[in-house]
Amino acid sequence: FHLYEQCRDFLIQVQNIAKDRGEKCPTKVTNQVFRYAKKAGASYI
Repeated sequence: FHLYEQCRDFLIQVQNIAKDRGEKCPTKVTNQVFRYAKKAGASYI
């Protein structure tokens, strides 16, 4: 099941971005993560 793996990768990337900006990190796959994933080209989500 490949989709979950990719979601986790996106989540980690989003957490790192949030840390860089000093924002609160999303701890779950939230809408923010989905938006980021869509921007990154994961249009199947």
